[in-house]
Amino acid sequence: MPESTDPPAAPTPEQEAAYLEDLDRKIAAMTLPEGCEPLPLDPNYKSVRLRHYRYKGTVINTWHVMAGAPEHWRRFSARPTDVFVASFPKSGTTWLQELVWQVVHQEQSKQTDEPLEYRFPLFDMPSVERMRFKEISEMSDPRLIKTHLPYHLLPESVWTSGAKVLYVSRDPRDVCVSYYHFCRMVNFNSYRGTFAEFRDAFQKGEMMYGPYREHVKGYRDHAGQVLCVTYEELHQDRVGCIKRVAEFLGRPMTDELAQTIFQRTSFAEMKKNPAVNYTHWQKEGVAHPEKEVGAFMRKGKVGDWTNYFTQEEGDALLKWSQQLV
Repeated sequence: MPESTDPPAAPTPEQEAAYLEDLDRKIAAMTLPEGCEPLPLDPNYKSVRLRHYRYKGTVINTWHVMAGAPEHWRRFSARPTDVFVASFPKSGTTWLQELVWQVVHQEQSKQTDEPLEYRFPLFDMPSVERMRFKEISEMSDPRLIKTHLPYHLLPESVWTSGAKVLYVSRDPRDVCVSYYHFCRMVNFNSYRGTFAEFRDAFQKGEMMYGPYREHVKGYRDHAGQVLCVTYEELHQDRVGCIKRVAEFLGRPMTDELAQTIFQRTSFAEMKKNPAVNYTHWQKEGVAHPEKEVGAFMRKGKVGDWTNYFTQEEGDALLKWSQQLV
């Protein structure tokens, strides 16, 4: 963990220019791993430098390639005490992460001030400039790890070590809406297209970590190894989810403690908690500076898709999502 958790200031124009110059050099020097093919550049993204690639059926980006992420995934050595929270982006990942952290660290009487991305780092990138991810190998047990990788790209050691894997999914229409806003929010390569264009790319499997249907199916097909939770269940019966998670992880859980965790993991509590809400991303220049556009946590609602789809469009996307899953 860094010596200070204070977020760095947004880069100056000079720093930005130097960063882009260095980025160009690294992109020019990078080599694509076997099984990786570039996708056509999408003009709806802010940066022409950062593009998408199809790697073993899954969409990754320039940073994955530059950082040597596929080799990092292959060589990773999981431990039997590891706990992974997996998801397709914007499916309730942060919510389940914080819930799992509370279940695992239930002996702590107070909320922590340490940002979630330190306590529960992203596995997918071994290193990312401007993003503050802890080196997972330096973490003490039990390691809590987040991933958006599909089932087939997780290291074999995850499944042979006895590590625990939890997967959260969500109504694909709400995923599409939330992912659209997230891609607009990320400042270094924000999405500038229309929602209709984004929806089409989502269904074609051209968004990061896509295709969506195969992602969900991969984990659900291995439900004997994975605890599957839905975003809707977290809304409707979070106490029940807390108890299921505790049982899956072999942690004791009383009704009183479940109620405490229930309160701590309400959307309202998490949205105002700087250790969870990622507001530091705006200070660092990672997220869009405007409050509404740059908000990591927006509404936390079920059914927000009705504000973006007609009923016919929504029904069609839901039917599409169920054809494979």
